[in-house]
Amino acid sequence: MGSRVRDTVRYLFELFCEVSPGDHVRDPYIVRKYPDVYKNEEELKNIPKFTFPCQFDNTFVQHYSFVLTSVDSKYTFCFCRYDPKANTSLVLLSHLPWHDIFYKLLNCIANLLNSAERGELTSFLEACRSRPPLPGHTLKVTYNAGHNAFSCQSPDNKLPSIPENCNLTEYFSAMDTKCMCGLWAALLHERRVAIVASKPSRLSAVVQAANATLFPMSWQHIFIPILPKHLVDYLLAPMPFLIGVPRCVMETVRMSEVGDVVVLDVDANELKSPFHDLESLPQDMVTGLKKALSDKNALGDAVSRAFLRALVCLIGGYRDAIRIEKGQLITFNPEAFVRTRKHMQPFLRKILQSQIFQQFIDERLELLNSGRGFNDEFEVECNNYAEKVSTGSGQRLKQQYRDWAKTVKKEGGAFFKTVKDKANPAVQSAVKTVRQGGKNVKSAVRGLKNKMPKTGSRPSSINTTDDSRKICSRCSARGVTPSNPNTDPIFGPSRLSCGSATPVSSDSSDSTPSRDAPPREPPPALPLDLLTEMEFLLNNKRRDSLPAEARDADVSLADRASCDSDLIKLDDSPNLEDFDPLKYRDKNDKSGPAKTSTDSALLHEYGLDFSQFGLSEFSAGSSAQPEPSGVPKGWTTFN
Repeated sequence: MGSRVRDTVRYLFELFCEVSPGDHVRDPYIVRKYPDVYKNEEELKNIPKFTFPCQFDNTFVQHYSFVLTSVDSKYTFCFCRYDPKANTSLVLLSHLPWHDIFYKLLNCIANLLNSAERGELTSFLEACRSRPPLPGHTLKVTYNAGHNAFSCQSPDNKLPSIPENCNLTEYFSAMDTKCMCGLWAALLHERRVAIVASKPSRLSAVVQAANATLFPMSWQHIFIPILPKHLVDYLLAPMPFLIGVPRCVMETVRMSEVGDVVVLDVDANELKSPFHDLESLPQDMVTGLKKALSDKNALGDAVSRAFLRALVCLIGGYRDAIRIEKGQLITFNPEAFVRTRKHMQPFLRKILQSQIFQQFIDERLELLNSGRGFNDEFEVECNNYAEKVSTGSGQRLKQQYRDWAKTVKKEGGAFFKTVKDKANPAVQSAVKTVRQGGKNVKSAVRGLKNKMPKTGSRPSSINTTDDSRKICSRCSARGVTPSNPNTDPIFGPSRLSCGSATPVSSDSSDSTPSRDAPPREPPPALPLDLLTEMEFLLNNKRRDSLPAEARDADVSLADRASCDSDLIKLDDSPNLEDFDPLKYRDKNDKSGPAKTSTDSALLHEYGLDFSQFGLSEFSAGSSAQPEPSGVPKGWTTFN
């Protein structure tokens, strides 16, 4: 199944919206959203239903979260803040599972809305909706006329701590040792688990924290932190699930129809299970886990580390089952893994069939075979455990991996390419697509030869410097160049380069000459640049296909969003619109975008790089639309 969290994230958050619970006549609905260009209709339809899955208590502010799962099985995390005074919820959608950071951001938004500077909300959201801070860096945005500030850092790889982690703190304070151990054992056995609570804030926190206790594994089945009433039939699903059920929704379910389900009642601090999962685990390990969790004054990562050490006792021997041979793929031997813990072999054979363990092993093998390796808290505890029982497996594995890496280095990295050929079948489809793309490019070149200037020099409109090549194609199609900063309403006099969020300093040598200045000498004739001529002709063809009013109109909001998206790039390629044959496949092929980043990297590795062709899709219907009066720029109001 793989990780449910996306590898690359463009924005700190994708969407902000305010949701009303509705009334007896109308269902919950979105009051307003930002930015306006967010057009995921499926998510917009589901957000109100998940934001208000049941009737809320109107006495206190609540923070809670839920997730939406995309077609590629990736999570979109939704963070909510319900205010009983306004009787609405503020919602943030993000691909990052940073609960504490987004709850903090929601509080800042609420403070701004309740202050005299509420008109700054649009500019505040625009500033926050930037690229997530890199490790070791801080994002800081001031608001309320500079009197307040929101700041955040990328969370480190340390274990969740109390009281810093709100989910773990709520979970540990609400449940006793017996319930936490029993729920953890049920998740390891991939049971159908329903967690019931009255408050959405406590419900979502317990569900998220229970999933976190599986680290370094993660839940791979149905995962719904808060179940809306219209999805109550999910409780009848025959496959494993981890679902948080509001009490009012659970009261409508007939338990006789649900079947064998592990039910954790958070309000009553009670766990009901038809299985004996905890008894099937080694009793010395269970005793140690209960002892570590019995201290209700525990702070820091003591609780998280107790669950982690228990997992090391169970599956830490996986390293003895790693098979490293020179010149071969690193593999995992299941039978060797079962032999690592002689006193718990029935459990190990069972967990070998679980998806949470298979996903864990697949990720470890991928890191090893790619040459990246790994070093996290789980591996640290595995080393400590190996030293304690005097197995020495950690040092032995390290030495084997060093020898394997040296062999690969001597082969000049060719082995890594062989590994990717075998491990990633996308290479075959990538090469096949590139071959077809090469044929199309050859035919395109033949058709363009007759249209090229005969003098051998470029047209003056494409005699560009390196700086002018950095602007995005949507701006260049309107005649915007770095030497003409006032042409485009997005960049204005600051001359922002579309490849960076930093203003490009102006230089007198390349500024637009005045009318009184003597004409410059014409540039010397340059050798014919085939790629530049192709880009020029294709841009003109695209521009000529637009209506005159569309060519001369100001940049619309949708265009601005596109330019802003170009300002935030996750790779280091110099061009803003790198042409990738795999990226521009048939739009009806839904499998394409999910493999774009992987296929592009493989194409570069094999020297099949088409990034010099500045081709992009352009919608003629993206002309500026007048905004209703009284509505802030970038907002959509739902009446």
